[in-house]
Parts: sequence; structure tokens; C-alpha cells
Amino acid sequence: MIKLFELRSEKGLSQRQIAQIFNVSQGTYNNWENGNTQPSIEQLISLSRFFEVSVDFLVGNTDDFNTAENFGHVSAEQRKLLTLFDCLTSEKQRAILNLLQVMVK
Repeated sequence: MIKLFELRSEKGLSQRQIAQIFNVSQGTYNNWENGNTQPSIEQLISLSRFFEVSVDFLVGNTDDFNTAENFGHVSAEQRKLLTLFDCLTSEKQRAILNLLQVMVK
């Protein structure tokens, strides 16, 4: 997934920083970036949201990184929230949803 190297470099982040964001080891991220292993579909979606590109762009199906169709009217803050939310375990996601439900009431 050569696109990961390009995208990470554009953001000025290290492999270690990206690995921490996605809660994986640096070795795992390195393997993704070098094409030795592939992230799960859930991880691909999280990566695409974080880098604000389509999954098709990440996997090399297109050179068009436009994600307008993926996010439509979603603001930058909402995209960041989705990206961070996707990095959480399902247990932590449920806890956040419960907290938000309480806060909205």
C-alpha cells in the first residue's frame, strides 16, 4: 500500500505516530505500508477517514483521492470524530455512545 507512505509523509507523521493513532504496533503499520500485510476492512475505512481519501485510492484502484461522495456534508470536526471513534475498541465505542446519549437528553 504505497499510498500510505505518501499520505503519512504529507501529514509529516512517523510510522510510530500513525501506529499509535490506529492502536497497532509500528511493525504492523510498517507491514501495511510496505505491502507485506493488509489492514482489515474496518482499518481501511479508518485509514481512509483519517487521510480523507477513498478506500479505492488507498488500495490503488484509482488515482482520484476525492472523498466528497464519502463524506458529503460532514464537517472536518465530524470527520475527525469518526476517525477517532473508529480507532476505539467496540467496548469503548459503546461507552462513548452511552455518554453522548446522556449528554443529549
